[in-house]
Amino acid sequence: MNVAFINPFIESTLRSLEMMASITAEKVGLSVKEDLITTYDISAIIGITGDTSGSIILSFPVGLACRIASNMLMEEISTLDRSVEDAIGEIGNIVVGDARRLLIQDGFSLSISVPTVVVGKGHKISRSGDIPCIAIPFKTESGDFEVNVGLKE
Repeated sequence: MNVAFINPFIESTLRSLEMMASITAEKVGLSVKEDLITTYDISAIIGITGDTSGSIILSFPVGLACRIASNMLMEEISTLDRSVEDAIGEIGNIVVGDARRLLIQDGFSLSISVPTVVVGKGHKISRSGDIPCIAIPFKTESGDFEVNVGLKE
């Protein structure tokens, strides 16, 4: 995978969470992910087409997802409900949209899909075997989460 595709997603994740949910995150690594069984409870999946294709998956534990929704909606939410699902879909859309903007500035032509949100502990998301996936773990005061970048040229 072209390394030029990774940094925009790291940058936009950090910026978007801070701006939209007042949550400071820190990237804590990078690795190739063989399968897509998540360790978290709720994921936003956004497809990408154009000069590259594949998908971006943002996956969160329930507690952090509720914190994101609470901060975005300015009301306390403590259980996974429709408003949390909507907030996670929206934060996924914002992160990928911002990364798309950065990639367009670098000369790439890309389109993104409407987010799909999947809920359930250890859910599995299938993708084509020929698309590499880079897992980018982050940590926050409210819990850890992961962004998976699976793109091919």
